[in-house]
Amino acid sequence: MPTPPTALAPRSAIALQAVLRRYRGKGRAYLLPCLHEVQAITGWLDENTCMQVAENLDLPVVEVHNVIEFYSLFYNAPVGKRIVRVCEDLACDLAGGREVAHACARRLGVDAEHGGTSADGAWTLEMHPCLGRCEQAPFLMIDEAGYGNIKAEDLDALLEGQDG
Repeated sequence: MPTPPTALAPRSAIALQAVLRRYRGKGRAYLLPCLHEVQAITGWLDENTCMQVAENLDLPVVEVHNVIEFYSLFYNAPVGKRIVRVCEDLACDLAGGREVAHACARRLGVDAEHGGTSADGAWTLEMHPCLGRCEQAPFLMIDEAGYGNIKAEDLDALLEGQDG
């Protein structure tokens, strides 16, 4: 049984329907761009939305789920309005990444080892095995913006300037 649809503001609901119409019948080749656009509107991909995407692209819903589960930047559960991704690979860890992750977790009030979403739903902290910026270790991202050579004591100023 599908989950109830995520309540969207009227403007977002209209935008979602426009995206779905634009991809109608285009098939598997358009699944990734469609999911990116849909998630940008909805924030995450609930069961009802997945079923709509599958139906519009003429795909089995299991294919939509498989893609969402495979790619770490698609979400099948609610996340914060802003997402902090902290790299936890060896280079970042040796350069102080663990301290950065712990400071960020304390600031956001989430688990330091696994991340999570703040109680107010404003922020999600994710730990990533590699963000591909070893030369800038430790490295983190806030949404799509990257910050290298970051120190734990830099986090308050960095997060303070963001709208959470």
